[in-house]
Amino acid sequence: MGIFGWLPHRGPKPATPDDAPEQTLAIYASQPAQTAIIVTLIGIEAEQIDEIIDVTARRFGKKHKIVYLTDSLDFMRFRDRNAIFEYLPSALEQKLHAAEICWNAYLARRWRLLLSKWQPVHVISYGRNIDAFLAAAPPMTVRTDR
Repeated sequence: MGIFGWLPHRGPKPATPDDAPEQTLAIYASQPAQTAIIVTLIGIEAEQIDEIIDVTARRFGKKHKIVYLTDSLDFMRFRDRNAIFEYLPSALEQKLHAAEICWNAYLARRWRLLLSKWQPVHVISYGRNIDAFLAAAPPMTVRTDR
């Protein structure tokens, strides 16, 4: 007899049907699952980000969780509005670090991860389309200064 066979025999004896309390079903209040929308803001000027956040929040914020996907390092624009955001390195960052990382593979994996994580019902693009952004990732270069 293993531990699982021994555990049920310990403790108080099971109640008989006469002294068992009436079984009730407890349903706890919970919020319905909110669907997500990913709004890509790739290549957008910093001044436009505030307006896009305001417009999309008004349009979709009551029914959906909005996730902004940005290549901007100015995260305070999102934090100041309590907006959910994800970051992808900009084309400039990719070019600067092309010798250290295979951007094609990294960005494709990161995008699949974001889709799996948020499971969006819609992807709305401002600026550069996500497919064009992924396709434009620079190939890995070999460093010659070593």
